[in-house]
Amino acid sequence: MHLVGNKTTSDLTLVFRALPGFYMLLSPDFTIIDATEVYVKSINFKIEEIIGKNFFDTFPAEANEFNKTTKIEVYNSLVYVIVHKEAHTLSHIRFDIPQPAALGGGLEERFWKTINTPILNDEGELLYILHQPEDITDIVRLEQQNHQNEERLAMLTNALHTVSWEYDIINDVLTWDERLQQVFGYSPDMMELSGASWDKLVHPDDFDAVQQSIAQATASGQKLWTGEYRFRKADGTYAHVLDQGYFMYDQNQRPLRTFGTIIDLSHNKRAEEELKESDARFRQLLENLPHMAWTADPKGKILYFNDNWYTFTGMPKGQIDGRASVIHPEDTADVITTWHEAIASGSMYEIEYRIRDHASGAYRYFMERGFPMLNHDGKVKLWVGTFTDIEEQRQTLETIRLKEQQLQTILQLSPAYLCLLEGPNHICRYVSPGVYRMYGYRSYVGKPAQEVWPEFEQMGFAELLDQVYIHGENVQLSEFKVMYDRYQNGDAREAFFNFKYQPIYSDHGQVEGVLISAVEVTKLVKSKRKAEKLALELKQRLS
Repeated sequence: MHLVGNKTTSDLTLVFRALPGFYMLLSPDFTIIDATEVYVKSINFKIEEIIGKNFFDTFPAEANEFNKTTKIEVYNSLVYVIVHKEAHTLSHIRFDIPQPAALGGGLEERFWKTINTPILNDEGELLYILHQPEDITDIVRLEQQNHQNEERLAMLTNALHTVSWEYDIINDVLTWDERLQQVFGYSPDMMELSGASWDKLVHPDDFDAVQQSIAQATASGQKLWTGEYRFRKADGTYAHVLDQGYFMYDQNQRPLRTFGTIIDLSHNKRAEEELKESDARFRQLLENLPHMAWTADPKGKILYFNDNWYTFTGMPKGQIDGRASVIHPEDTADVITTWHEAIASGSMYEIEYRIRDHASGAYRYFMERGFPMLNHDGKVKLWVGTFTDIEEQRQTLETIRLKEQQLQTILQLSPAYLCLLEGPNHICRYVSPGVYRMYGYRSYVGKPAQEVWPEFEQMGFAELLDQVYIHGENVQLSEFKVMYDRYQNGDAREAFFNFKYQPIYSDHGQVEGVLISAVEVTKLVKSKRKAEKLALELKQRLS
């Protein structure tokens, strides 16, 4: 730094170079006078390599298009300072920095905010320009990541029929997002701002239980509340919803605000109700059998006895333990041994023994048969058994192989599997973690869908994507079979998913990509199969 010709010059140079910010001092002809150490280090130069050089000669030779554009912008900014003798700011520019060969060479992407400030003498003449770049790369990347997260959240929200809400408890102000109209049919002017508007929409039969659940959550200081209830839509019908809210408290643990999401589960609830009805029919069939009957889990634990068992044995209705008390003492050991052998081998269980009649106190001979119900892997999923009275005649009556359906909630608040494809070549831009479990750790991002999933070529995968992209049509594939490594242990098993292919539109209404969403319905598919198999077996055994 050559401002004055004495010892102060050296001291000022040391002070200037030690400043913690990015500063470079330029002459009006853009010659570099000096720079701070941190600035020079950030662009991978040494101070002695740049002092005396023209500022623009320090720009990397292998400039990309971004650097070429930025060089022009910086030049124009400096010219502005020279002409107007006032500071000029470039709030957001991209200028990539050369990397040392040891780090692989090439250019590292960087983003900057740059301020060019004139330094004038007492006569107002321009002496120097203070060039001050600020590295905002981390901020820009964070903004980009936040934008991507918002887009992905919007995709997930669309796929799951979700509505977000926020309630200011202190001021009694309830607000909803714009999807309220799409999912439940309410326009903004139809909704009051108070919490009472929500109260009116909860089904009367569910309201007290929901309110009690919320009160218990806030009384105990819970931050997360979950409830399932019926929510009235604008057309007067009720939708089954899953509601999750997050509470914020003040220092006295008084709830101040809560926000959350409502997911419309109507479709899944209908499927669940169908399964419940099927299960009820199954139980009704067991109850209507002329025999005593039972079911047990794969390990032999009794799950259910029908009413005939309780009527004959006198055991309290609903009690499933203690059946040894009604078996003849001389037969008990054989029954236990034979049953354990059947469980171990997974083979049919059959034995004749005596059971006490509660009405008369006498023992009667029964033929007990237990049938193991197998899944697709050949493993026992359920035992079903019957008792046939053979006291008067010791011949085996045809028994019924039944399997009780295992009911599960079809969809819970859980992340959906998503894949975003972009452009006419269907380049993969994003996949959610579940996709890796579904299709393994292959290369996804940046590759065409046909290259990512070559196994689907013969299934018309490319034509399906073109149908969505070119014609803007939604396509749904129901109960599509996938070999799924659920626990990422190399053990891929059969699973089923409902796939939805939908076009993604640009701000100008043009299709720019395809969003693939998948919701697992394996339990539903297996339940359907079990119900169909159960009905067939029951029909065969009763015929």
